[in-house]
Amino acid sequence: MARKPTLLIAGVALIAVAASAYFFAKDDITALIAPDAQPASVAQRGGGDRSLPVIAEHASLMDEKTVVEAVGTGKSALGVSIYPAVSGEVADVLVRAGAKVTKGQVLVILDAERERLARDLAAVQVRDAQQLLDRYEKARPLGAVAESEVDTARTALAEARIQLDQAEVNLADRTILAPFDGIVGIPQIEAGDRVDSSTMLLTLDNIDSILVDFEVAETRFDNVRPGQSVRVETWSLPGEEFTGVIESIGSRIDPESRTFAVRARVPNPNGRLLAGMSFAVYVDIEGKQYPSVAEISVLWGDEGTYVWRIDDENKVSRVPVRVVKRTNGRILLDGGIAQGDLVVVEGVLRLRPGRTVSATIRGDNNAGGTGGVAIREDTGEGS
Repeated sequence: MARKPTLLIAGVALIAVAASAYFFAKDDITALIAPDAQPASVAQRGGGDRSLPVIAEHASLMDEKTVVEAVGTGKSALGVSIYPAVSGEVADVLVRAGAKVTKGQVLVILDAERERLARDLAAVQVRDAQQLLDRYEKARPLGAVAESEVDTARTALAEARIQLDQAEVNLADRTILAPFDGIVGIPQIEAGDRVDSSTMLLTLDNIDSILVDFEVAETRFDNVRPGQSVRVETWSLPGEEFTGVIESIGSRIDPESRTFAVRARVPNPNGRLLAGMSFAVYVDIEGKQYPSVAEISVLWGDEGTYVWRIDDENKVSRVPVRVVKRTNGRILLDGGIAQGDLVVVEGVLRLRPGRTVSATIRGDNNAGGTGGVAIREDTGEGS
């Protein structure tokens, strides 16, 4: 019989302990179950005298930057395949593959013996025509030569000079010159070969700069402009990035791929980039500025996303916001948050509107400043 009073006393003590625990922790339990509800004990205290410790930081401005990615192909800023203007036999090839040449330098010589003889003959004919005209001009005042004969001599001299010029052109066509400064490709001919106007002799490229052609989705047509900076990387040189400028933009949208053509010029002073290389192209598109906060400070509720903002009286309010983008642990917001607003980062689960908090401000030395750039990656082709 003595055990029943003992059990009764133990049960009463257990109930008392549980009631005390609930009394001291009911505010926190209420905050977890219904953050917007105001516990009765707090209401009786006129809004609560105890300040809740939280960690907060100031909202900072960030630029929304979209990165359009594309794959491009490089070509030399000046590049030609050289063909002879006439048929003939190759007399000599004066350059080797990879040689740097200057404008006007001799590359290939074709046999030109017949053309030299024709040139010399034309020169003799010019000299004879000139001498005949000179004699007629002297004899005309004496009446020994008719005016018509003098005119005929002048015409003959003009024709002889034209023939000489033509012979000079034919002779010049036997010597192949570099049309601009550049680097010679692998010659396709050697001395003794017979060539004609359809035979490619060699290639010549000027790679002081490389043109990179790529395509961008039509949705970005209004964002890409000549003069805009681009970054390129080539798989041939991993880890290296080169900077260029958009030079021109196509005037049409491809109806099948829904893209438009873009050409960028990339300086290549060291000659490390070659025509034909493939490139990963990145175009940075500047966007608007938005307030940014730490990712963990943004909460999701029945009515959408929100953050807790601390006012000048150290009281919190729930501010609805729209998430613009997420990047590197930061979230860009559109809504009732402005640059410099103090936003709760940690300790959000125990908050409710009007609750007084004691905030430890994280990164306070950057309060109100700009927070950098938010980068959004986008594909250039078909995006």
